[in-house]
Amino acid sequence: MKKNKKALLIALILLFVIYVVLRLKRPEEKQSPIFGLDSLAIASIEMYDMADTLKLQKTKGTWNLLYPVVWKADTLRVGELFHKVLMAKSPKTEMGVGKQAVDNFQLNDSQALHVIIGDSKGKKKVHVLFSNMGNPYDYFRYAGDDKVFQIKTKVMNSFSPDIAYWRSPDVVQHTEEALERIEVKHPQNSYILTRKGSNWFFKDALNDFAIPSSNLAIMKIVHLLSNLDSFVFIDGNDAKYKDKFKEPACEVTLYLSNKSTQKLSFALHEDKNYLMMIDDDPTVLFLVSTDSVYRFLRSAEIFKLRGYLQG
Repeated sequence: MKKNKKALLIALILLFVIYVVLRLKRPEEKQSPIFGLDSLAIASIEMYDMADTLKLQKTKGTWNLLYPVVWKADTLRVGELFHKVLMAKSPKTEMGVGKQAVDNFQLNDSQALHVIIGDSKGKKKVHVLFSNMGNPYDYFRYAGDDKVFQIKTKVMNSFSPDIAYWRSPDVVQHTEEALERIEVKHPQNSYILTRKGSNWFFKDALNDFAIPSSNLAIMKIVHLLSNLDSFVFIDGNDAKYKDKFKEPACEVTLYLSNKSTQKLSFALHEDKNYLMMIDDDPTVLFLVSTDSVYRFLRSAEIFKLRGYLQG
C-alpha cells in the first residue's frame, strides 16, 4: 500500500515537472512596437475623430498644444499616451484582413480614432487607426492597410482628442519674487500693492501703509498668483461672454520683475463662478472660483491685520 502511494506521488511530481517544462518551452507570440519610433524621436502628435482634432508639438523638450488652441499641454496626460499607446507593443497575429474586416472592427476612416506621430525633421510619420467594440482591448490598423490587429489596452475611449483632456490647467504662474506691483480695480475701490524686498505695501486714495508680514490677505493673493489654474476653458468669441466684460467685477494688473505686465479681468458667470480674461484677449476665457476673485476684493482694513481667521 505504501509502495503504491509512493509510486503515485512520484508520478504526480513527474507530471508536474513535464507540465512546467512544456510551459517554459512553449513558443510565445512575438510582439512588435506599434509605432516603431523611439520616444525621444517623436516631435509631433496629431489625433482626430469625427468630433475633434488635436495637434501637439514638442519644442525644446516641452509638449505644447498647437490646435485648436496654442497652450501648454498636460504633461501627465502626454506621458500616459506615450506609456500606454505610443510605446506599446502588439502581437502581429492578424485578427482579420480586407474591407469586410475593417468594417466589422469599425476601423473605417469615419469611425476610428486616428493617431499620427512624426519626427522633428518631418521625414518619418506613422498613422494608426484605433477602434473599440466594447471589449477589454482595442483593435487597430495602419492607414492604407486593411490588416486588423489587437492592442491589449483601451485607446479610443481613454484618449479622446477633446482638448479639455489635454491642456495644462496652469494659467497664471508667478513667484513672489517676480511680482513687483499689483494694481487692483473694482467697483468699491482701487488700490496698489507694492513689493519692496520681502515686504508689501498697500496704497489707495485714503490709505498708505506697510502690510504686516503675518497678514493672510497678502499671503493668499501671492499664493494664488503662484499657481492660478482652471480646468474649464471657454470660447470667448460668443457675444454673450464678451458683454460680461463691459463692466468687469474686478481688474488686476501685474507688474513683473522682467518689465512685462499681465492683466487679469474677471466677470461674474453662472453659479457664482467667474470668467477670467487675460490681457484683454477674448479668444479663450477661463472659469475660476469665487474665492479666487474675492481675494482681490478685500478692504484696506483687512490688509492691516496681523493674520485673520475668516475667509
